[in-house]
This record gives sequence, structure tokens and C-alpha cells, in this order.
Amino acid sequence: MNQREIDITNKEVLPLLNEINPHDIGIIAPYRDQVAALKQQTKDDSIEVHTVHKFQGREKEAIILTTVDNKATNFSDDTNLLNVAISRAKKRLCLVVSGNEQPLDSNIGDFISYIDYNNFNNSQSEIRSVFDLLYSHYSDERIAFLRKHPQVSIFASENLMYCELTDIIESYKELPLKIACHQPIIMLIRNIEVLNEEEKNYIMNPATHIDFLIYNRISKKAVLAIEVDGFNYHRPGTKQYERDKIKDEILRKHNIPLLRFPTNGSEELAKIQKFFCEYIN
Repeated sequence: MNQREIDITNKEVLPLLNEINPHDIGIIAPYRDQVAALKQQTKDDSIEVHTVHKFQGREKEAIILTTVDNKATNFSDDTNLLNVAISRAKKRLCLVVSGNEQPLDSNIGDFISYIDYNNFNNSQSEIRSVFDLLYSHYSDERIAFLRKHPQVSIFASENLMYCELTDIIESYKELPLKIACHQPIIMLIRNIEVLNEEEKNYIMNPATHIDFLIYNRISKKAVLAIEVDGFNYHRPGTKQYERDKIKDEILRKHNIPLLRFPTNGSEELAKIQKFFCEYIN
């Protein structure tokens, strides 16, 4: 799945189709996980969301195709899949792709070139993410940015988040806040009796940590835990996803707020700012 494309679909693409009855709008994705997430997050239940196979033989006034993959793969770039998806639209067709340049020999790349050649609307999303610099065509900018800022991790995604967090905390000078990187969870736990055996074993692993912990430097109390989730490594169904659920429950039991940010998501800074506004109030 691709959370960034879901955000763009709901916040930017669907508003462009407000003259069309939601019942006449279809959203197509190549992967079932994307379909499931879209169904959960799309507010209007009358908008149909399916894989391409469910739309065969039917048409909609408007079709939105979210490609999911950062770069076209054999699956998402399949000729038959794209042909069915594109031909389902009677009046409007919206293609949502990642910020990466698509391979020139791909069907999606050819379709984008066709859109450009015919002067159809081709726009960049206004939705921003801390992780935008991870896109391949920003490699020079990412290297330059990271050279100018402290490195706290072997992962570029975590270094990008750390830079943004330091700026946010600096903007709240009235709050005695500090950031701890890769904070071991065992050091936060005051009462292990509320944990079950699985959770106790989990926190005893020395590698078990929180990516970033914002805490009150006077009281030493945790204010906010932040996790940066590589979307592939943390996807549902993986062992890491199951470990994440254990970590979430441990923090919940100890009343430590947690924000998780997948690297294919968006608007992370707005969500962090919203937390601090509520924290101050």
C-alpha cells in the first residue's frame, strides 16, 4: 500500500470530481492492501474501490487509478491491468503516481508522456512529507541536506525526521523539551507488572527502542514517542509489524503518546504540530 497516494486521492483528487455523483466514481488499485486501506479511509461509502478485476465489464463516469509502487513494476505496469483501468472511465480519468520519475520503457511512463503530449492536466501534489527527499530524483538534494545536519542514524529517513523535530522543538522555547534518539523502552518502564509475559520478554531485548522520544528535560517525563516506519519493513503481515503492535500496547499501558509515520505517508509535521498545540492547551 501507499499511504501518500491515499492522502492525495482523498484530499486533492476527489475534490476535483465534486461535480460527479460519488456513486459514479470508482477507485482502482493493483493491490488488495491499497484497496482495503482506501475503503477504510475514504469517507463516502458510495465510491467504489476495487482491484482492476472487479471493474471488468463495467464503467464509471470517473475513474481514479492509484499505482501504489514508487516505480512501475511488472505487476502494477501490466498492460492488461492498465488497459482495463483506463477504459473504465467515461468522462474523467485521474492517474496518481509517486514523485519518482517512471522508467521510460514502462507503460505508466508512456501514459504519462501521452498525458503531457496532449496537454492534459499534469500537476504536482501540494501535500508535503518529511520524507520527500527520499525520492530517487532528489538524491543530490538529500545528500546536500544531510551533510548540513547532524546524523543520528544509518537511515536517511530517521535523519530527516530528526532535523525536523529539532526545528519544531526550537519553535517551542517556552517548553523544556529535549529529544532522545533510539531510546531503550526498558528505561521508560516503571511498572512491569502491567505487562504480560510477551511484553516483558520484548522490552528485555536490548535492541528494543523508540526511534525518537521527546521528553521534559526538567521532570524527565516522556511527552511523545515517534516511530519512523519504512513502509516495506513494517507492512502488515511482517514480523516487525507484529512487534510494532506489542510496542504500541506497552506505551499505551504507560500513557506515553505515540505517533507512527510510514515513509510513504504525508503531512507528518502538521500532525506533530497538532499534538503540541493540544499538549500546550
